[in-house]
Order: sequence, then C-alpha cells, then structure tokens
Amino acid sequence: MKNIGLLFLFLFLGINTVFAQESGNYLEGENIQSVFIEFENPLEDAQKQSSLLAKINMLFPVYPQTTVRTILLDAYSAKVKQLPEVENTFYELRPSLTGDITVTLKIKLSDTLKDKPAKSGALIGGKDFPILYMDNKSLLTSRIAMAEMLYSNNNSWYGRDDAMLNGNPLVDGPAGKGYTGWAEGWASAGIYGITTLSNKSNVYLYGGANLIMSGTAGRELFTDESRIHTAFDDAYVGFFGVKSFSNGNLLSYNFSVGRQQFTIGNGFIIRNTASNGGNRAGLQLNPRWAADYLGLATIKYNNLMLQVFQINPDELPIIDSRTVMNGFNTEYGINLGHKVGFTYLNVSRSDFGYYTPTGDVFRRNGLNLYNIRYYKNLTQGKAGLLIKTEVAHETNSNFKMSAFAGYGEIGWSFAKAKASPTFMYRFSYFSGDDPNTTTFERWDPLLTGGNGEDWVLGANHFKIVQNSNLIAHKIQASLRVSKKIELVPQYFYFKAANNNNVGGNPALSYMPQKAYGQEVNLTWKYFHSRKWYFHGHFAQTIPGAGVKEALGGDANSWFSAMLFFRYSLN
Repeated sequence: MKNIGLLFLFLFLGINTVFAQESGNYLEGENIQSVFIEFENPLEDAQKQSSLLAKINMLFPVYPQTTVRTILLDAYSAKVKQLPEVENTFYELRPSLTGDITVTLKIKLSDTLKDKPAKSGALIGGKDFPILYMDNKSLLTSRIAMAEMLYSNNNSWYGRDDAMLNGNPLVDGPAGKGYTGWAEGWASAGIYGITTLSNKSNVYLYGGANLIMSGTAGRELFTDESRIHTAFDDAYVGFFGVKSFSNGNLLSYNFSVGRQQFTIGNGFIIRNTASNGGNRAGLQLNPRWAADYLGLATIKYNNLMLQVFQINPDELPIIDSRTVMNGFNTEYGINLGHKVGFTYLNVSRSDFGYYTPTGDVFRRNGLNLYNIRYYKNLTQGKAGLLIKTEVAHETNSNFKMSAFAGYGEIGWSFAKAKASPTFMYRFSYFSGDDPNTTTFERWDPLLTGGNGEDWVLGANHFKIVQNSNLIAHKIQASLRVSKKIELVPQYFYFKAANNNNVGGNPALSYMPQKAYGQEVNLTWKYFHSRKWYFHGHFAQTIPGAGVKEALGGDANSWFSAMLFFRYSLN
C-alpha cells in the first residue's frame, strides 16, 4: 500500500505541489518588464531636473529583462535617498498587463539641500528600522512579512474525494462533499546585506537568508490535521557589477548561488522552484519558493541577456525525485515593447518516473527541453495590442520521447478608457501520450506554475489536471476600477489532448470523452499600500463529460472562495 501511495504522489503531484497561487516572497525573482522614476514634486528648473534624473539613474541601475531582487532594490533606493536633494523615496512593484513586473521608484524632493548622516540604522541608534546599518558602502536590512488566508470549498474534488484521492498517503480527513474550510498563515523574518567591493568598477557583494514558519488549521484539501513547520527559505550569496561605456552602452553581470527563486519568461517552463503542503503546511498560500540550490550567472549587454543556471528544486521529502536541471536562457528585448527568448535545459539527474498503460516506466533523467518565445508588451498606461506565444519540445537521450507544448495569447489594452480594461484570449496545448506508438509523447510540465493569470490553469481545475495532456482555452479581462483595486474575471474550457491520461490523477487515467470541464472565476486585488496587499477569488468548476464518465456519472460542480492578505514591514 505504501508503494501505491508513493506512485499516486508521483503521478498526481509531479515534481512539486503547485496548487498555490500567491508567492510568499511577493514578486521576488520575477522578471522586470519596465522601470519608471516618478517625482512627487519635480524641480521647476528643467536643466537641474534633468541633471538630477541622470544622477538618480546611475544610483538606481534597475533594467528590464533582469529579475526582482529585493535587497538590490533596497540598496539602490537607499542610495537615492542619501542625495541632499531627496527627502524621501521608495519603490513600488506591480504586475504588468502581461504578467511581468513594473518597478516604479517614487521620489519626494526636499525644499532645501540637506547633508545626510554618514551612517545610520537601528544598530547604531537610528530610527530607520528595518534598516539595521547603512553607510556609503554597505547596507544591512531586515525583512519581516506575514500572510493569512481563509479558504472554503463546496464539493471539493467534484464531491468524489473517495475516488480522486484514493491511495494518497497524505490523505487524513480531506475536504470532499459539502462545505469545508480552513485557514493558513505564515510569518517570515530575514536579514539581507550588500556591500561595495569597488566603487571605481561598480562591483558589489550581496546575500541574505530568511526563516519561514507556516501553519494550517481546519479541513484542507488533503487533511484536517493542524500543523506548523519552520525552515529556511532564502539563503544565498552573490556579486554583481555594472559598467557604463562612454558611447552609452551598458554591461551588467550578476552571479549568485544558494537557496533562491528563479523564473524564466512568464513561468511556462520554470516558476515554482519549491514545494508546499504536506508536512510543510501552507498548501494554498505557497510561502516557500526557493530551490534547494540555484546557481545562476546572468550577463546583460544593452538589450541582450544570457543566463546559465543549475537548479535542484526543493521538493517535499516524501516525493523528492532528486532532480537536477542545467541549462541556459537568452533574451533580446527591443524598446521595452518586444521580447524574444530561447531556453535549453537538460535534466542531468532524476528519479522521477513516466508511467504508461503497458506498465513500462521511463525516467526523466536525460530529458532535453527546447523553448522559443515572443512577447509584445505594453508599458503601463499605454493602449494597444498584446501578444505572447511560446513553443517547446521535449526529447530524452535514454528513450524515444517527443512531447510538445505551446500557446498563443492575444489581447488589447484600452488604457485610456474607464477602468483601463485589458482583454486577453489564450489557447494552450500540452501533449498527451498515444499508447499506439513506441514514442512517449506526454508533456512533462517540470516547474511550471505561478498564479491564475500565469500557468495555474483554473483555481480548482488545476488541482485536478496539471499542465499535461491538456488543451485549454482562456478568456480573461483585467479591470482597474481604481488606482488601488483590480478585478480579473476569467473563463476556461478544458479538454484532454488524448484519451490516455496515465500520469495524471489515477481516477482519470482513461478519459472516455476528452471534455475535462469548464471554470468561471473572479479575482480581486487591493493594493492598499506598499506594506499591505489583499487578494480574493470566487471560482466555480463544472465537470465535463469525460470526467463524469470516468467517475461513473457521479461528479458535482466545485465551488471555492478565498480571502488573502499579505503584510510586509519593508
């Protein structure tokens, strides 16, 4: 029975438990699309204002196509704040229309020039906590954050937890028929620092670590057992440098190793580098994102970027497949509006298995993945056409494998209209295995994930069907009803790419008909302040003919509701 349970976990959960939709380390490690600098009270003298802006640009070297690294943003912002002309400054991170991140540095100028103290921070009696120490070379800061989530379901697992969770060793009083609910929470505290190695060469050393305690109480999707878990998430060190040439060209480089998060593109291939749930609690809150190990080298010259990486994801101990991925990612961005990219990765080690109807078991070890993509983005507040598309192919050097995945997404932003609506349609395809061929064709989703606007396809449905053997249609709108409130209604239609679904949920191993079902949901976001963020959703999932037949005709619609908040001291 134990082996059957482990098999269930490998089949159903895959490499990680990617049910959650909210990042505990909010937006850390995600890709930056655009950077803005805003003045609350710009100087009246245009020449002086231009000179000040040039000075700030040198002190805040944040560029599109790089990733959010909070300690670097903290350090850059603190340096700008040290200018005698500046009274106060802070940066704001917001998701862009197409899923990447917009960074805005907001600056309030002082009425009079003021000399700032050479040293400051709580450790030397300053009142600027969470900054612990800061001088003209170094910054040591603390980071404290917490989140809470209330979650309720009606007819989880289509009211058939007996079939959908049969053999799962994590099950102990799971959610099922009727209404159930639970609460999750986490709190984290960490210390991060950066110091200048060379002012002349603009070379810096940085690093940090944080501890996360997460807990769950009530009847969640797998168990009604209350539990608390505490462990490190971030724990990394790195160095970076920036060189500006007289002709205007810009070279930057960044090398880091340790426990840290990593994302490629919009998370189609790599996003969730850590697992949650199980003994770690926080199944939906998803507080942990850092891989067990990530070695990352990034070099950027103007609009061209190259990354070389090695990842060992932080999997749940009970399903740790010891997977190690190596590869490179390159991107070229044009005028912040267009971006093309190519990724290659190889799985050099893994115990993860691919199962077939004949009983043959193949191994992920030896997997090769090739991915090309194109995005046409828009800067915030600009109307126009939005396009995203990616195509990927998987092979394996140890057996015959040919799996495909891809999507096309098109939309339009009415940025000048009331509520600045953006409408998007996306078709996505993840191949299934045809048992009548000698080639294995089922798509391996690897570390895909994120949130409901990225690659969590359906708030409820994603818990049933991961991104494999799947054809999905998504229609989405984004409505900014006020400066701080955004509404995101979505409609999904799902079907299987192949009737053979071995490798998915065991209850759906064969789909008599290909229709998985439909989902309608509404997400709302409230950006109260830089410290407070609120988020909620309602989702209704209707099982399709294929699911109903596979479950013997007994499958109810699944409704869920969620309310979430996050607080960060920084």
